[in-house]
Amino acid sequence: MKRFALFLILFLFSISVFPESIRYKVDGYEFYFLKNQGVSSASQSQEIVGRFADQFISELINESERLNLKRPFEAFVFIAENSKVFSTATGQPSFVAARFLSESNRFYFQNPKTLEKRNILTSTIRHEICHFLSPHLENENFRWLEESYCEALYPTNTIVPKRFLAFPKTWDEFKKTYSNQSSKKQVTSQKYKLLAAWGAWILKEHGETQFRNLLNRQSPETKWKLLYSNFLKSE
Repeated sequence: MKRFALFLILFLFSISVFPESIRYKVDGYEFYFLKNQGVSSASQSQEIVGRFADQFISELINESERLNLKRPFEAFVFIAENSKVFSTATGQPSFVAARFLSESNRFYFQNPKTLEKRNILTSTIRHEICHFLSPHLENENFRWLEESYCEALYPTNTIVPKRFLAFPKTWDEFKKTYSNQSSKKQVTSQKYKLLAAWGAWILKEHGETQFRNLLNRQSPETKWKLLYSNFLKSE
């Protein structure tokens, strides 16, 4: 934990239902360990957060340099002790690995040890950092297009070639697929597979810079509709 300068406060987390939260300050970033009272000790929490913070900051530095962006320093990272705490904090199903809220620059992660066991810790960190550094569409109904970019770059599910997937025949049907969230793991996993294949095609055909420009310039829906039409025609 070479960069882990501990700044520890045990306090009541008044804005949530959690009885305890432990706050750490590492290299200017705030990390919070959300825990059930009396389960994990402070030393255990410190070890988990310390290791995670090192990897998170290292990945953030690498991705910022890759994109030639100035590294942002305003971020709040919440690490849940277990899936129940994670679901309570985020409102997401327990199978979801992490979540980033662009409006507040807040990251929420499942316990890193759990993600390690699922062999998705590194990919999950990179995926959420991708959201942090990505342009954000103003229209929330199209935020899933950003998801296709990050899922193609840093997949959190198994990559499946397009020819093995059943894509909706029209843009409106494709868009409707992502208008509602599902609490079913199989349904959510299938959605991400479609997004990864669609996003990977855009990256291959148009490149990452153009993909980011599409997100950054708030491209009209007609542009995305044309892209999807071309995608369906592709091999």
